[in-house]
Amino acid sequence: MRVLSVLGLLAGAIGSLNAQRGGQVEIGLGDHFSLEVDGNVTQPLSQLSGVGKTNVLFGSASLVISSGSAYVLGGYSRLHMGPNAPYSSDLNAVHGGLGERISFAGDRMALRVEARAYYRGPGGGLASHQWIGHFTGTMGLSFLLGGREKKGL
Repeated sequence: MRVLSVLGLLAGAIGSLNAQRGGQVEIGLGDHFSLEVDGNVTQPLSQLSGVGKTNVLFGSASLVISSGSAYVLGGYSRLHMGPNAPYSSDLNAVHGGLGERISFAGDRMALRVEARAYYRGPGGGLASHQWIGHFTGTMGLSFLLGGREKKGL
């Protein structure tokens, strides 16, 4: 099955965001394996702290293994917050997750529900003696583009 899907993530209400762009591309490598690349850019505006506008950039790459509508994934993530050094923060982590695609509108659209865990071991960044763990839950829509291969008898 060759599928190219573009995922629009549903953003929760997180204060005032002046600009937010997100996108995810998944390329199928057969019936059960795919590669996924995700990128998001936000510019939150803080009116209380006096900091003003800053940048938050997030990117990840994952190998996705699926069986029917359920899937597991694992890969690498990078998070950058702040304008420039020394007033910025970077986090590099590995991640793993579980998810489900609930198809509707034929086989061209699906609701995607996913839970991920991120881990960075000791030795990175300012808190070098501590490990960092983080959990997220996301929900989004998948739009499946391209044709499906027909299988003969």
